[in-house]
This record gives sequence, C-alpha cells and structure tokens, in this order.
Amino acid sequence: MSTFEDFIEETTAHARPLEHAVRSNMWQAATTGAKDALDAERESRAALLRFWANRELLERAQSLLAAYDGTDPITARCLKVIQLAAAEAQQDEATIDEITALEAQVRDAYYNFRGEVDGERLSDNALDDLLRTTTDPSSARNAWEASKQIGMQVADDVRALTRLRNRAAQAHGYRDHFARALAVHEIEEDFLFRLFADLETASRGPFKKLLAEISASRAAHFKIDLEALQPWHYADRFFQSAAAMGETDLDALFSQREPMNLALQTYDGLGLEVRDILARSDLYEREGKNQHAFCLDVDRSGDIRTLNNLQPNHRWTQTLLHELGHAVYNLYIDQDLPWLLRKPPHLLSTEAIALLMGALTLDSSWLREVAGVPLAEAETLVSGAQARKRAGHLIFTRWVLVMVHFERAMYSNPDQDLNTLWWQLVERFQGLKPPEGRNAPDWAAKYHIPLAPVYYQNYELGLLVAAQLEHHLRQEIGDLVGRKEAGAWLVERVFHAGASFPWDQHVGAATGEPLDPAYFVASLAA
Repeated sequence: MSTFEDFIEETTAHARPLEHAVRSNMWQAATTGAKDALDAERESRAALLRFWANRELLERAQSLLAAYDGTDPITARCLKVIQLAAAEAQQDEATIDEITALEAQVRDAYYNFRGEVDGERLSDNALDDLLRTTTDPSSARNAWEASKQIGMQVADDVRALTRLRNRAAQAHGYRDHFARALAVHEIEEDFLFRLFADLETASRGPFKKLLAEISASRAAHFKIDLEALQPWHYADRFFQSAAAMGETDLDALFSQREPMNLALQTYDGLGLEVRDILARSDLYEREGKNQHAFCLDVDRSGDIRTLNNLQPNHRWTQTLLHELGHAVYNLYIDQDLPWLLRKPPHLLSTEAIALLMGALTLDSSWLREVAGVPLAEAETLVSGAQARKRAGHLIFTRWVLVMVHFERAMYSNPDQDLNTLWWQLVERFQGLKPPEGRNAPDWAAKYHIPLAPVYYQNYELGLLVAAQLEHHLRQEIGDLVGRKEAGAWLVERVFHAGASFPWDQHVGAATGEPLDPAYFVASLAA
C-alpha cells in the first residue's frame, strides 16, 4: 500500500467514529431538546473539530496532494477532501471550546423556543398556520412578532459566534469566515456574486410585477389599503415562500391526504426505496423537538433518517419529499467508494435533488397520478400550481439575495448596526418596508444564520442545478412521475458517483454541459 493510501486509511480510521458520534448525538439532541443530549452533541462536535483542526494533518494533506501524480482520480480526490476538511476546521483549542459551547447554547434556545401570543406558547407550525389563514391584521402582527422573539434571545450570542468564527478564519489567512466557508467548499466568491447579480437583474422585473399582484391579493385578504400592508401581512415569517393567490386551495387538497402515503407512492413510482428511511425517521412535532426539518446520514453506510414535523398540508408534503430527496441521494451512493467520498460532491448537489423532489407537489402529472386530483379539477389546479411554482422561484430567489448579502456584510463587521442592515436588504431585494420604529434583531430569528452559516447560496445554486438536471432528464426519459427509468437515471447520472468529482465537474458529467443558469432563468420569466 502506498504512502498516499496509508494516509487516507489512517485519516478515515480516526474521522469515521468521531463523525458517527456527532451525528448520533445530533439526532438525540434534535429529537428531544434535552440538556444531556445537547451536551453530548457539543462534546462530540468539539472532538471532531479537534481532529480536523490538527495543523500537521493539514500540512501533510497539502504535501501529499502536491506530490501525487494523479494516476488514480479517486485517491487524488480523497486527498483533496481531507485537505479541504482540515482547512475548514483550522482553529486553536480555546476557540473550538468557545464555539462549540456557544453553538450548543444557541441550539438549545432554538430547539426549545415557542413564540408567545397572548401568554400562549405556539409552535412554528401554529404560527405559520395563523399567518397563512388569519384575516385579522392584529392576529397576523402578533404571530409575526412572536416568531421574532427568538432573535432577541440569541442576538448577542450570534454576534459572538460571528466574531469567533472570524477569529479562526483570519488566523489562517482568510479575510473572514464567509470567505473561508466559500473557499473550502470550492465556490469562488467572485463567481458567486457575479452569478447572483445576474439573477437579481433577471428576476427584478418579474418579481416587481408579482409583488404588486401579491400585495393586492393580501390587501384584499385583510380588507386594508395597499399602503397599510406590513411584512406580517405576507403569510410567511420571512416572505420566503409564496402565499395562495386565488388558485384552487392546495392545502384543502392536502388536508385529506397523508404526507407519508404520498411520499411512498412518489418514491415507489421512481423505483427508489424509502421505507427503511421513514421507519428510522422522526416525523411529527412535539415539545422540545427541533422545528426545522433535515435529513441526516448517520454513518455513510445506510443509516439515513429525516426529521420532520408533519401536518397534512402542502408545505409539509413538499418538505417530506424534499428531505427524502436528500435521503435517497445518500442511500444510492456507491458503497464501494472510500468512506471519505460516500457523500454528495457538494451541499448544493444534494439540495438540487431535494428541490427537484419537493417541486413534484406542483407538477401536473404528480397532482393527477399521485395526489389523485379528479379530472374535473385537474386543469384549474394544475394551472394554479404552476403559477405557485413560478412565484415560489421568484420569491425564494429574492430571499436568498437577502440572506447571502446579509451574511457577507455581517462577517465583514459583526459590530455594525445589523438591525438596520437587515431591513435595508429586505426592502432592496424583497420590496417590503420595515415596520415604522422597529429596531429589533429580526435577522437573528433565522435559524440558519447562527447554526447553518454561509449555507443559503447552496439552495439557490441547487435550484439552478435542479433546473438543468430536470431539463436533461425530461429530454432523455420523459416524465419524472411514476417512471422507474427516471429514478434509474438519477442513480446512474447523479447519486452513484458520490463525491468522486468536484461539484462543477459533477454537473458536467451528469448533464453533458457546464452549469447554465438559463434553464432556471427561463422559469422566472415564464
């Protein structure tokens, strides 16, 4: 066995059990919110970070990578994955302890947070239902403001986390944590912001028109003047998804259908197995449980689970299909690959599949064949669903612009007036004016900012990749719904290779062309 292979095996032998401990403890903490589980997660995260933060590990990976002749692409990629993981983790022992302790404290606050309205603690699901359905402006405001209470609880800790992450990144030559997070995940910052500037331009006109339509609809819903509209009137805590605008009520349709059954029928139709995944999953809400859905590959060997808080509505059916998209990606990665490569090539790659699967709830074939929409209703419902899908893409794109620009600015100076900055970006990209006189850390109410930092660009890039994959899949296979050939196409073209290539090469290998935003942009202007 060569020196290169010895190094890869040695690194794997140390990293694998440490990662397994983190993910096992993460699951326990997320499903219970218990202090001992949160403490165990913090301790295991610190242990994993200490391993990857070893400076000698990074230097050896860099040295071996530079010396390797590239004869075996798999060996070369393993060396690169080790080098990137070590570069991401570089920080001293004191910083590791401070960051993991503070993250655990913030995680505890989010897991156990329930917004209070008139003295009653309400889950995110309850607040979302209230915002979506109420016609009373006061009730909408109360629910929206309750959802922001967590921001006031954690804002100081989030600023402290930002400073700590910056300290670690700057000690190793990066401008700040934002710059390091992009670099170690193989995204060039200039490329990203050029791309996002193009998306901002392409979406500006269609979004302005859509916003006018939504605003008129929401004003009519609340029976108020357009000028009286406030952010809490838009049916979503952050205006990151599309409210119903007169089309057939999707939630009325989904209220009669169990998300689990719809998910099984969807993935059975593609020939992708999810029953074992669902059996291991935690699917319904309860006190103390994390309210944010996710998928977790515990061991890179088949122990894959999803956490959801299911209700029989469109949002949670879409979310379950989304999380199972992540799950099947991991499930069908070639198990003969080295452990280091048994993962998607990038977070944006797995987001692309999750977004593709979630969007099936707005697909005409899926509504008829899986949801069983009667033919008499199908035409109207399908038309409304397609309009909702386009609106969703526009609204979400503008929301991602808020998040990415905010995070870059926050890491450039965490001590600036973030409250004002947040609303400046919301107004610039989403067209919502800040409530008069409001000066609160509403930015800190967004879970991703402290606990999934510098992540949101992956959702938007995932939308671009999903649009490109869907175009080629439909060209070669036809429909996605009820077609086992479509599932086999995804396994062969997308899932099987794991992290054998960088994400951009993977897109090229799967579709036969480099990433092309035109497929997604076309959906905005449709």
